[in-house]
Amino acid sequence: MILLASDFLDNMLLYVLIAAVVFVLLASINVIFKARHIIREFGIMPNFGRTNFTEVFFLMLVISAGIVWLLKAGLENNIGMLNYIMFTVFPYLTLAVFLIGSIYRYRARGFQVSSLSSEFLERKKLFWGSQPFHWGLLVLFFGHLIAFLFPRAVLAWNGEPVRLIILEVSAFVFGLSALIGLVLLVSRRLNSDKVLVVTNKMDMLVYVTLLVQILSGLGIAYFERWGSSWFASVLTPYLRSLFAFSPDIAAVSALPWVVQIHIISAFFIVGIIPFTRFMHFLVAPVDYLWRGYQLVIWNWSRKSIRNSNAYYFGKKPQNH
Repeated sequence: MILLASDFLDNMLLYVLIAAVVFVLLASINVIFKARHIIREFGIMPNFGRTNFTEVFFLMLVISAGIVWLLKAGLENNIGMLNYIMFTVFPYLTLAVFLIGSIYRYRARGFQVSSLSSEFLERKKLFWGSQPFHWGLLVLFFGHLIAFLFPRAVLAWNGEPVRLIILEVSAFVFGLSALIGLVLLVSRRLNSDKVLVVTNKMDMLVYVTLLVQILSGLGIAYFERWGSSWFASVLTPYLRSLFAFSPDIAAVSALPWVVQIHIISAFFIVGIIPFTRFMHFLVAPVDYLWRGYQLVIWNWSRKSIRNSNAYYFGKKPQNH
């Protein structure tokens, strides 16, 4: 009876998880079709009222917590081959969405490939949030990349306990930096009326996904120590097996649930790149490094312009 009850509970958790995923997909498709119908009918998207992005953010946060809990229960019990789905099917699915979606958006909607910068709307809070977030994320990204490309070198480095501790503490500090920066950026966007003008619901999804990714990474660093070593010895072979189209999930299926959530959220980030601000890093202005200087000529006094209360700067334009 106990085994039957356990099997019934496992199946129910699987059905709930599948139902939640299907519901999210159907809801997204429904919203897309409604938006297209409105655009087709009115020509532009009408403003039906101001969206409360604070409510949207916390709603998505609660939903993500529920999904994480369901995944934790499912992965620990391998309900309905969930490990196979998450670590074999899901990575290829997100990569396919990333490639097809990025190519389509760049070719069909090239002028929308932008991060919709809000620096001109508010700069001071952006600086204090953007700097720790981006530097923390950049260092962590290259740390993961080095462990993937040179696993033996990382393991050799970690052979000395002092160097291992220095590496782990440094990674944890940069993780905290990214988390603090992200919290400041979220607070800035939700509390600035000017920034909210260039905000959409996908921004909230980006923030929530990044929170899950960073918090799970910090959880790994604190509760599952020496991540740099087991990343090089466990995750690197798994990732290479994916790129070789011969996925080996035996080791990754045995990892703690927080590590598995970290992996799944990373693939999810890859999958949503074409639909979010993440898209802008694919068209980063790298050519700025070698292009010639641009000559900017001021036709009026900088000081008087900045201190002026006039509506028109310089000479008032005239219609002819």
